[in-house]
Amino acid sequence: MSYEDVMKEITKGLTGEPKKDMKYLMDQCEVYKTHELAQEILRGIGRLIADLTPEDLRKELEQLIKNDSLGTQAALEEAEFRIHKKEFAKALEILEAAIKSIETEDGELRQYGNDSVSEYHAFKNYMEEILYNELMKPKLTVRTMPENIWRLYYLCGYLYFEMQRFDDAKKYLTKAMKINPVDTATLFELSEIHKMNKDWESYRKLTALCHSVSYTRTDLARSYRNYGFYFIEREKYDVATAIYHLSLFYEPESVSAQSELFVIQQITGKLTPMPSMDKVKKIFKKNDVPLGPNPLILEIAVTIAGMAEKEGHDDAARYYLSMLYDLTGSDDVKKRLDALPEEDP
Repeated sequence: MSYEDVMKEITKGLTGEPKKDMKYLMDQCEVYKTHELAQEILRGIGRLIADLTPEDLRKELEQLIKNDSLGTQAALEEAEFRIHKKEFAKALEILEAAIKSIETEDGELRQYGNDSVSEYHAFKNYMEEILYNELMKPKLTVRTMPENIWRLYYLCGYLYFEMQRFDDAKKYLTKAMKINPVDTATLFELSEIHKMNKDWESYRKLTALCHSVSYTRTDLARSYRNYGFYFIEREKYDVATAIYHLSLFYEPESVSAQSELFVIQQITGKLTPMPSMDKVKKIFKKNDVPLGPNPLILEIAVTIAGMAEKEGHDDAARYYLSMLYDLTGSDDVKKRLDALPEEDP
C-alpha cells in the first residue's frame, strides 16, 4: 500500500472521541513500525496525534520544541560573538557541536530529515517560499523548519571558506543549500568555491540560479558581476563589459565592477564605455544572459503587495512595494508606497 492509502485506512478508524482515538493511533504506530514506509507513516500518525492533543499538553509540546530551538539559537549567538572577536576556531567548535546534536550518525537531520512524503526547508520570507515552489516544482509536501538550523550550516561553510578550507566549506554550504535552496548568501558562497576550482560551467549554472532568485538590487548586481567574471574567463570582453555596466546600474558604487572594467581595459587596450541599450539587449540575448530581474519575482511581489493593500496589511504591503520599487524604480509603485500610512515609530 502507498503512503496515501495507509493514511486513508488509518483515518477511517478514527471515531471523533479523543481518548479512544489517541489509543487507536498509538496502536497503529505499533502496527506500522516495520512497514517499508514506517518513517513517513509514523510522522503522519504523529501529526494526527498532535491534532488530538489537549490544548494544555499541546502548549507543553510546543514549549519543548521551542526550547530545542532556543538551544540552537543560543549556540548561534555564542558562535557569532566568537566570530566578532575573530575566534574562528572556537566558533567552529560551537557550531559543529550544535550540528552534531541535531544530526543522525549518517549526517542527516534527525527531526527534519526528508522522507518519501515530505521535504523540510527554512525560508526567510514568503517570497523565498513561493520562488522555491515555482522554480523547483517539488513533488513532495513542503514543510518548514527553524531558520536558525540553516544558519548553523551556513556559518560553518562561511568560516571554512574564510580559512581557505574549501572542501569543508563546500560540505556545509551544500547542506545549507539543501535546507534553503533559494538563499542567495549560500549560493554566492558556493559559486566562489567553483570560481576557486575554475569549474566554470558549474559557476555559470549557479550564477544563473542566483540571478533567478535575486529579489534585491544588491543580489542582482552581484549575480551580474558573477556573469561578467565568467565571460572574462571566456575572453569575451565585449559581453563582460556590457554585463558589468548593467551591474553598476543596480549597484553604482560597486568597486568590484569598476575594477573589473579597468582590468578589461588593460587587457584589450580599449576604453569600456556603456554600450547602447539596443546593443546590450542583443549581447544578452545572444549569450543567454537574462536582462533585468526575474519577471516571476516582480509578478509575485505585485500580487502579494496588491493583496496586502486590499486587506489593510500595511507592513506587508510596504515590504513588497519597497521590493518592487527597489528593482524597478517605478513612479507608480512609489506613489503607492507614499500612500501607505506612516510606520509606527
